[in-house]
Amino acid sequence: MATNHTDALDPQPATPAHVGAHWVAALAISQLLTVFGCSSKPPGESQASAAATEHSVSVQVARAEITTLRPMLDLVGVIAAIPERTAVVSPQLGGWVRELEVVEGQSVRADDELVVLDARSAQVAVQRAQAIVAEKAAAVARLKSGFLPQEIAGAQQDADKAAAVVDGLKNELAALKELLDRGEFSSVAYETKAKALESAAAAQAAAEERVKLLKAGTRPEMIDEAQGLLDAAKADLEQAQLYLQWCSIVSPIDGVVVQLLARRGQFFDRAISLATVMDLSEVFVQLRIPSRVFGKVRIDTPLDIQLTSLPDRVFHGQVTRISGQADPLTGNVIVYALIDNADRVLRPGLSCQARIGLPPATDVLAVPRAAVGDHSGTPVVTVIRDGKAHEVEVETGVETRERVEILKGLSPGDTVATAGGYGLPDGCPVQIEAVSQSATDEGRSSAQ
Repeated sequence: MATNHTDALDPQPATPAHVGAHWVAALAISQLLTVFGCSSKPPGESQASAAATEHSVSVQVARAEITTLRPMLDLVGVIAAIPERTAVVSPQLGGWVRELEVVEGQSVRADDELVVLDARSAQVAVQRAQAIVAEKAAAVARLKSGFLPQEIAGAQQDADKAAAVVDGLKNELAALKELLDRGEFSSVAYETKAKALESAAAAQAAAEERVKLLKAGTRPEMIDEAQGLLDAAKADLEQAQLYLQWCSIVSPIDGVVVQLLARRGQFFDRAISLATVMDLSEVFVQLRIPSRVFGKVRIDTPLDIQLTSLPDRVFHGQVTRISGQADPLTGNVIVYALIDNADRVLRPGLSCQARIGLPPATDVLAVPRAAVGDHSGTPVVTVIRDGKAHEVEVETGVETRERVEILKGLSPGDTVATAGGYGLPDGCPVQIEAVSQSATDEGRSSAQ
């Protein structure tokens, strides 16, 4: 009965093309054996038996077993910054660079100052706006407080004077009316005095209305108008203060200054990039997944990455984003895996080697990779039956570093040659080399 075990993971594609130069050498040896060692016409039964023993080919073997394969996909990836954690810092108004507060590669916190622009014109604008606000505020306060008692008293005196003038003119006209009736006074002079009385009466009415207005206080609409002017002045002041604040350009996020384009004395217009800050506590690994295995990669698929410069470190992560379209030329699909980078050793632009875990293949028939050869583009396996080699065409499936899934051509328990059996003539006698149990156990242990 075949023994179940779990195989190691391998990045190679599920094809028989892994046969290398050692198979070519084995083929040459097997052809020599065909000529000199594996004759198909023995002279006699006893001679055939002796020839088989004398000229049999030494092979190493393994058994086809039911197992679980856990394939891995090996790819080359590129470290990339997370777009949402990248800030391109630009001035919100034009100005001259007065000071640089950071250098490239420096770690910064949110609201740390990066660049300082010349702020003199902005400071003048703030002072002017403050003066206008003070003026408008005083006007509102004056209107809300009403009129002073001295102002009301003065207006009342003006009204009393106007009333006295009116009374005097009335008495004078009454006396002149008698003279006019007796013909002793000119009618024209009398009309002139009458007009003077009308004018004095109007002045008296105005003075009395002013007294009433002062006693009633300021009209609400006048206060509202003055308040509106004050609010507009305050808004202008806030805008001026904002312009002054914009002269100090700060980092919007915690991160590392990966690019600094500003130089002291340089003029920058608004919306022109001054610096780039990246939060590198986590980064992306960008990978191109071949179309043949794309369907096996899902969100949360785990993976490990390594850098050539850090051979002893393995970084763990998982797929978090998958592109919505494939490359029309290659069919590859770009995916992004999130990697923890607490110590900031991973920097955007670095290349890395990534291993992505694909779904396991359970309860499959598998043989060692060394057992599968290639015969004119067709995968083959040398099966050992009754001490003789027989080449069998097979159909392969999932592959790992150590094992290959066999879909057709073999049965559980079949003995297959792993070394020395490739290219032997059909029925060639073989001699199985003894493989120690400890070596077998070691091979299986490495495959777990």
